[in-house]
Amino acid sequence: MANVSGGGVKGRRNWAWHRLVANYWSLPMLAVLAAIPCAVAALAIDRDFFTQFLLGNDLSPVATSDTAKDLVGVAVGINAAFLTLYFSISLLVLTVASSNLGVRLVDRWLDKRLVRVSLSGLCFTLVFSLAILGAIDAEAPLSRTPLGSIGAVIGFQAINVLMLSVALHDLGRTIFVDRSIHYLGKEAAKPENELSSGTEFAGEWGQTITAPREGYVEGADLPRLARMLRQHEGAIRVCCAPGQHVLAGEPMLRLQYPYADCEKLSDSVAIGDFRSDAQGVVFRVRLLVEIAARALSPAVNDFYTAIACADRLAKAMEGQADRWVDDGLVAVWARDRRFELPGQDFEGLFRDPLAALRQAACDYPSVTLRLLDNIRKLVERGRKAGQPAGLTAFLIGQARAFAEHAADRASFQGDRDDIMAGLSKVESAGS
Repeated sequence: MANVSGGGVKGRRNWAWHRLVANYWSLPMLAVLAAIPCAVAALAIDRDFFTQFLLGNDLSPVATSDTAKDLVGVAVGINAAFLTLYFSISLLVLTVASSNLGVRLVDRWLDKRLVRVSLSGLCFTLVFSLAILGAIDAEAPLSRTPLGSIGAVIGFQAINVLMLSVALHDLGRTIFVDRSIHYLGKEAAKPENELSSGTEFAGEWGQTITAPREGYVEGADLPRLARMLRQHEGAIRVCCAPGQHVLAGEPMLRLQYPYADCEKLSDSVAIGDFRSDAQGVVFRVRLLVEIAARALSPAVNDFYTAIACADRLAKAMEGQADRWVDDGLVAVWARDRRFELPGQDFEGLFRDPLAALRQAACDYPSVTLRLLDNIRKLVERGRKAGQPAGLTAFLIGQARAFAEHAADRASFQGDRDDIMAGLSKVESAGS
């Protein structure tokens, strides 16, 4: 089982396992491999006693062996048509949705359990029905026909019709991006590693473990590192945060005292070929910004979707408020304060995405005004909850940057006045 913290996959082995199971083909492949043994078992049960039991109790699903063969043949054809239909609609929906809303949403859609289970059920039933079809002799007496297996084919077919209806409805809703925005905001608000703040180690590092290849950091398996470094008394720094791009040879881990088995430590930090949902909160925050930026592009021009992203981003910021670390300190793992985690605090998580959103929204006063209003709410709620003064100052600084950029680009004086009024409300909330 992958070690997932708040949705993020940590460590190289867990990352490899996640890539193996979170896809379209792994579960259907297992279903196909299981179909033949299940069919053989069903035929053996029929041969031993179940066919006679059904005939003795007048429960036969068919009247003749010839009818049985025709029935299962029809079931095979229906399942093949269902598979073709499902793949066709999936490709159509994902193509339209990804072209308008962001290709990185596809990775999340393909990871849906409902999609994989539905596809697996169709594959299993198709292969199972083929095996049963091959075992039926249309000229044999009914007592030598696998009646229980035929009943199983009918039962599987009924389940597949129901599952296909649900799955097609879900696929049709896939293009409704507001659902994805809602779930992204909900998941991005869940804290991952329990962070605290500590004094940064200022001495000389005794050992540096570098990235073995180029790619994007998926995450570090901190519990595994803690077990391996149980006897290590010095400081440990995880140099690269999830989502960060690294080149081969860049520092990945630093240790105050050397450790003999560098390879094991290196395996605790996963590096992928591309950004993915396995990176956890950092990916979801950036994906919200990406959806907003695409919605504000001339090709889409959907500022209400951008506003929805701004709302969910505010929810994520409120949920991650405990990650704030004051200037002069460094984020550390609360469960083992030897581990320094630079770049994984609140500012490291939100500064770059907020800058990207500011650049995308600067020509849309309506989006900027919603961002300012959301920040005002965060400042007001944070003050009541006793949030750190540094976090309040950071939020006000972001609001000032949003307002000044948008006001500089606005061509209508009324828009400039509204934007500066929104900024004034944020500053008043923080005073």
